[in-house]
Amino acid sequence: MKKFLLSTVAIIAIASSASAADVSGEVTLDFAETASSNWAGTFGLELDVVATETSAVTLGFTATPGGDLNLDTWTVGTALGGVELSFGNDNSVFVEAEGEQTIAAPAMTESLKIALAGASFAVGFTDWTADITDVSNVQGAYTLDMGYVSTTVSGDYNMDNEDFVVGAAVSGVNLGALGLGTVVTYDNASSDIGYEVIATVDSFTAYVNGNDTDAFQNLGAEYVRALGGVNLTSAVVYNIDAEEFTPTIGLAFAF
Repeated sequence: MKKFLLSTVAIIAIASSASAADVSGEVTLDFAETASSNWAGTFGLELDVVATETSAVTLGFTATPGGDLNLDTWTVGTALGGVELSFGNDNSVFVEAEGEQTIAAPAMTESLKIALAGASFAVGFTDWTADITDVSNVQGAYTLDMGYVSTTVSGDYNMDNEDFVVGAAVSGVNLGALGLGTVVTYDNASSDIGYEVIATVDSFTAYVNGNDTDAFQNLGAEYVRALGGVNLTSAVVYNIDAEEFTPTIGLAFAF
């Protein structure tokens, strides 16, 4: 296992020498209601550097006014005989949803990912800069796309506490203009079953989620509209138990 990990990382490092890169970014202005019932704004900058020729390098930077430019996500990889190999901190293969307030979301730090024909496997490291043989968790996923519906099953096993989490997602179900999807997860440690159902119509997305002990916990909705090169996003989340609304408005300027 140790020789396999070290050899694979070495292959990626040698093969991932890109000669060209595309740079894109987005400036965001987000407005949300504060605890004191005021509306406050937040400025954000996201910068993406992607190099794809014989290999792939993806770097995601973030910045705030007066702060440093931080490398938020990074991945280096290559393809060998139909097998995609990548190493970085953005390699989670576990299913995701829209609101994600109630579904399980196992953490994945720096990891080695292998993908082939709908199947993917990722090995996470506790601290790869100290010991690349110290594995924190492993994840696996398989996606079956039948055109009219796509189904993904995934799992995560934590090597330290021996906890496992499984999840399944169904998407691509279309009823006319209405698109439906659902995500269900089970966490062995807490015995919690979480779910989320997502519906989309054009640029409008809505969801409801909960778990096996409280079926309806959150309702969420988001609408995105392009106005003269600016993406305007308006969203709201309603916590059913607390009877609280959390509205947000965002402007995104892509370049």
